[in-house]
Amino acid sequence: MPSAPGSQTAASLTISIVTPTFNAIETIGETLASIAAQDHPAIEHVVVDGGSTDGTVELLEREAAAGRLRYVSEPDDGLSDAFNKGVAMATGDVIAWLNADDVYEPGALSAVSAAFAGAPEAEWAVGRCKIIGGDGRESRKAVTAYKNFLLRHYSFGLYLTNNFVSSPATFVRRAVLDEIGALDVRFKYSADYDLWLRLARRGDPVLVDADIAGFRMAEGSLSITGFEQQFVEHAQNARENGQGHRAAVAVNQAMSKLIVLTYRSIMLSRRLRRGG
Repeated sequence: MPSAPGSQTAASLTISIVTPTFNAIETIGETLASIAAQDHPAIEHVVVDGGSTDGTVELLEREAAAGRLRYVSEPDDGLSDAFNKGVAMATGDVIAWLNADDVYEPGALSAVSAAFAGAPEAEWAVGRCKIIGGDGRESRKAVTAYKNFLLRHYSFGLYLTNNFVSSPATFVRRAVLDEIGALDVRFKYSADYDLWLRLARRGDPVLVDADIAGFRMAEGSLSITGFEQQFVEHAQNARENGQGHRAAVAVNQAMSKLIVLTYRSIMLSRRLRRGG
């Protein structure tokens, strides 16, 4: 059972990492290695697999036999459903979300646990997150710098304008998720933003001054294939959670439309170049 926040030290805080996965054999090895390299002493890893057929399940079996994780493999209703299953299986004090193509930076979980121990009333914590490509190298550094700038100046109103919180670098007290619920399965691409906004309405996160994770953006990933719909959903998330902040919600609507239009222009330009 999770312990009371006020009684926790950094070392005693158990962090439960939930990893939804489906046919992720090409990347999940890096994910597992990044968890194994952590120096925090209290880690629980729960993997929820959607019925992979590419060797992922066999790898999970070996890892589970070695005591490094627990897993279930069965059909699900998508990423949000899988994450919610993992939360139900987890037993730790804090819940983390690390997809099967993302990675933790060395020392990440120790930095997070220290931040929670130093702010025992904080319900969630957020750190910095890099963007990595299919080869694992950092990419889109300008986007990361933009998000980090906004994170340093965090406020709820600012957060309503656009989502600059990265899920692999976000951690939530289990007791809070038990109270407010985890991901809303209505949203295919932005259930994380909806959840973080629901938390943000309750109080600000403790900001972890460290690079916590690498978020993979590569062709074929959910972040790319659902790019346009993601921002449609972002606008809806802001409307539903932005009571009393009409200006910020309006900025979100305008920015979401602008980002989608810009994305369409970039895609059209690429198609024209290939056609030429």
